[in-house]
Amino acid sequence: MAQAKWWIICYDVRDPKRLRKCAKHMEGYGIRLQKSVFRCWLTPTDVQRLRWELTVLLDPQDSVLFFPLCGNCLEGVMGIHNQGRPKDWIDKPPTHLIV
Repeated sequence: MAQAKWWIICYDVRDPKRLRKCAKHMEGYGIRLQKSVFRCWLTPTDVQRLRWELTVLLDPQDSVLFFPLCGNCLEGVMGIHNQGRPKDWIDKPPTHLIV
């Protein structure tokens, strides 16, 4: 999967019905970190496809942000209360995400 990398995708959806649809759709793309925050292993084509799909699912009043994670960003991931990086946080994609 050339050029694939981790992305953080977060959203704010105002309507509960659209919110549920968005969350269900995102579960097919990545790992839920918080209620409206996902970490996804995506190629540039995947990013464009997901942006288009969310444009169809959501209204203009909703917002979605895509943040690419570079290697330096991954090294800087940390938690709070003397907790370092979450134990389940890995820099490489899970094997089921590699095609």
